[in-house]
Amino acid sequence: MSQMHNPFAEERCRTVFEIGKGVATIFIAGFMLMLILPALGWHVYLASQGQWKESPAARLLSWRPGQQDIVHHLREVEKVTDKAGYSVALRQKAQSMLLEYADEGNLKTYLGWEGWLFYHPDLKALTGYGPIKPEPFSVMKDPELGKVPETRELIIEYAAQLKERGIDLLLVPVPLKPMIYNEQVAPLSQPSWLTHPDAPAFYSLLRKNGVDVLDLTQDLSKLRGERKRVFYLEANSQNREIAKESEEALKLKKDAFLKQDTHWTPEAMRLAAEKVADHVKSKYPQALGPGFRTIRAVDGVHRSSLGDLVKLLDLKDPYRFFDEEEVFLNVIGEGTQNTRSPLVLLGDSFVNIYDDPTLGFENPDKPDEPIRSGFAQHLSLLLQRPLDVIAKNGQGSTEVRRELARRPDDEVREKKLVIWVIAARDVLLSTNAARAANITWARVKFNEKTSSGAAGGVSQDPAAPVGDVVVEATLTEKSANQDPNGTPYTNALHTATYEVGKVVTGEMEAKQILGVQWTFKEKQMQPTAAFAQGKRYRLTLVPWDVKKEKEPAIGNFNLSDDSTAFDAERWFVEKAEEIP
Repeated sequence: MSQMHNPFAEERCRTVFEIGKGVATIFIAGFMLMLILPALGWHVYLASQGQWKESPAARLLSWRPGQQDIVHHLREVEKVTDKAGYSVALRQKAQSMLLEYADEGNLKTYLGWEGWLFYHPDLKALTGYGPIKPEPFSVMKDPELGKVPETRELIIEYAAQLKERGIDLLLVPVPLKPMIYNEQVAPLSQPSWLTHPDAPAFYSLLRKNGVDVLDLTQDLSKLRGERKRVFYLEANSQNREIAKESEEALKLKKDAFLKQDTHWTPEAMRLAAEKVADHVKSKYPQALGPGFRTIRAVDGVHRSSLGDLVKLLDLKDPYRFFDEEEVFLNVIGEGTQNTRSPLVLLGDSFVNIYDDPTLGFENPDKPDEPIRSGFAQHLSLLLQRPLDVIAKNGQGSTEVRRELARRPDDEVREKKLVIWVIAARDVLLSTNAARAANITWARVKFNEKTSSGAAGGVSQDPAAPVGDVVVEATLTEKSANQDPNGTPYTNALHTATYEVGKVVTGEMEAKQILGVQWTFKEKQMQPTAAFAQGKRYRLTLVPWDVKKEKEPAIGNFNLSDDSTAFDAERWFVEKAEEIP
């Protein structure tokens, strides 16, 4: 083959840049020191404080064959490294500089126009493969994804399971912020609502298979504030009346979503409750039963919150860049919830916002007290009937269905209608995108036992005194840890299956239990998150139902539960320590 001639030889850059080996060695050594010294210093500090076991290096070296899949172990080590002191300091400093000088967010929070923040998985829910078109296979993807059923398949299957028990299903996918405020993401787009291109066909497919779908996107788009897009007249002697009308119309504009949060405003939440209530009254009157007219709004309060999207930016001093958003909340009185109600409300944080104080807008004087201004309270007020509410932050896809399915068969068959309120991202994201956003879709199995012989939990009077139950047990199965940096929620739990070897204190007949234990609290990973299969632990336990009755907020926390121990008694792990 003849050598090709370069026709542009005269344009070739003739400048040669060279550095000596000594300079190159200095640069390489400096770079390596930048990588090594912070990590080395952090490990030395932990060792000096007697906390070596909590270091990333100790976690990395703790793995033993047969304990846990090595890939999952390395992911947990990576998460521990992300929370290390030097990692947090460097990340927060870098993020502050990006925000201040480049108006850039991070992998979770997208900075839109005019101060609007968006959740990246919400943006992905508008594009990509979506709920119908299958994703192409790639060796780069998690091989476990091939075992995950399609979302539409699971929803249709769940509707059929309910229908077998004489229960109807109403699915309410809550629109996402970029669906309503697309012009704040891309300023050249038209200020009208949008959704994933396959969403209409997806909802139509569900309806054809027995799922009643109530899409609220158009309704919530009417609430979209357009203050920055609306022009009004300056008042003068000739147009005073017309200008006054224009100004008053502008004041009436509301927002459907909070600017710095993933969730809807109280006004949008109330509108959604009205639409659902009207739909239930017209289509499912047989599920309502007699009304009570005893549920009332009892108070009104002003509350403020910084917003979960600001928290996801992981800034050291978020108040330097953002102010809290204030809302007005109508507080609803007692009588809105009853587990014996024929109306079941399944939901996620869209249901819990304005009720769960961990999501913001809490009472500063009583930060742990439920707010009682959420979707469930307003829907109950509009229907004048109590609801059986199962709502878990970040777990609206699978865990809320499991919670209902665990109940005794005769109790489940008393239900008439399940209203499933879930963020649209959970149903519109493709399988791979959903997994990346910590959204879990799995099949659920209904408990076939009746209330007289059900083993789904420990029946006990929450008001009765409960002594500590202390056992020595071996961990045999553990649900996956959630990433505190990958979710807007501040608290998370997971389940672990234990084989009880010895009852040290109290009474327990069960040989196998399902422990509900902390993954992270206030974004800080807890020791139980590092528990490993095959190891023995001394556990101080409280019945899970008793724990939820005494601390209602904990029942709404994000709970990772992929356990196969369906019939195991559920206990909350108050304390735990490894047995050498």
